[in-house]
Amino acid sequence: MNINREHVALSAYLNLLERKGFSKEQLRQREVIILKLVPYIEKINSDGLAFRSAVDELFKKLDESQWAAYLPVVRDYFSFWINDIKAIVAMNQDNAFEVNSTEWKPKETDLKQMWNSLDEITLTSSEAQPLETYESALRNHGADDFFVATCKKLVKLLLLMLRSAPHKQPAAYRKAVDANLSLFTSEEAYNIFLKVGREFYYFWKGDLSAPDQVHPAFA
Repeated sequence: MNINREHVALSAYLNLLERKGFSKEQLRQREVIILKLVPYIEKINSDGLAFRSAVDELFKKLDESQWAAYLPVVRDYFSFWINDIKAIVAMNQDNAFEVNSTEWKPKETDLKQMWNSLDEITLTSSEAQPLETYESALRNHGADDFFVATCKKLVKLLLLMLRSAPHKQPAAYRKAVDANLSLFTSEEAYNIFLKVGREFYYFWKGDLSAPDQVHPAFA
């Protein structure tokens, strides 16, 4: 592997943020996060599954209080790491790199209270349809009833937070995922939520290939 790959990607990422107006302190915070990730990714293939596994290994070494700060930075860095120009352009157009973004964000709410009251809330037909398709994909991969019920509850929490989003934008979805992270205090629950969030995104945006994004290891 090219050991410079990580640092070339980091330089491109930081240069873009600097042009967007990020302060030296903000840039340094992101640099420190990526530099802690580098040892986990510098010898792996440039693909999503390998990257996610490496990130999972890093998160095992972090205090749980750091997860929410690390995740958005690591996620944004990924497109630079694999040199996905189209993804970077799309994220830029979606205002993913704005330092003082005024874009939509989920309403502040008591997540634990919302979690406990999920069963009492009815989804709209447009919300229920992608969830039903996701459930079908999970079952096709052999997921049992308990696992399916857990995933459906996690997805429902996401859908409720996304109700006020003006459009089905990737940035809005990411913000909803990030807003929910504080609800999960165990590493296992945190990782399950992240994986469900990654999978359901394709169903939420209506991607015809969404069922192919469900990983059998999940079930």
